Amino acid sequence: MNGELLNPAETESGSGGSGGGKPSAARADRRARWLWLIAVLIAAAGFAAGGTVEHAADQRQASGDLYRTQVLTTLTQFTNEEHQLIGVPVAQRNASVLSDLADSITADPGVNGAGTLTVSTGSGSAAQPDQIIFTVTVDSPHGTSAFAVWYLTPEGPASSDVGACVLWSTLLGSGRATADLNLGGSSFVSPCLAQDWSSGSADPDQPHFALAGIHQSVP
Repeated sequence: MNGELLNPAETESGSGGSGGGKPSAARADRRARWLWLIAVLIAAAGFAAGGTVEHAADQRQASGDLYRTQVLTTLTQFTNEEHQLIGVPVAQRNASVLSDLADSITADPGVNGAGTLTVSTGSGSAAQPDQIIFTVTVDSPHGTSAFAVWYLTPEGPASSDVGACVLWSTLLGSGRATADLNLGGSSFVSPCLAQDWSSGSADPDQPHFALAGIHQSVP
């Protein structure tokens, strides 16, 4: 992994759907929010240090701030890693690098803070030439949230589309997420859409969860 944040300009080039059409309003809104989250991560990076939490006047608020930063850091690092992986021919892709990344984030004291964070991967696939999608769970005493994180090249290597959505979260109650997950201030992760499981979609700019073996069921 190169450790660099994704360049928002790079994600814009793949915005067209099939036949040159525009993506749906929900799809475009979700992409805009994802780009905003990456920008927020830069501003919020200072909260990742454990010392910030230990010296905060309001421990509850500080723990919440830390968890939100841990989520943003995790999602950004996964999209970076998927970006690297999608450039490798399908037959040579090793998806285990994503589980290794999850272990690395869990073991990183700069992200983990008090050592109570666990990041893990779930279902997903790197077998399609133009998409890599995996589920990622971010667990801590403050909350547990599962996300689908993807990197697409719908029109070839010159175009790309990066994103994430929330499958479920204890911060949103039980069941599959149907509302935005607030990561602080104006930062949100949108819920995964029903259309994401439609393997017959004609929109190449849309992630296809069914093809990646990601199911709609939740714990």
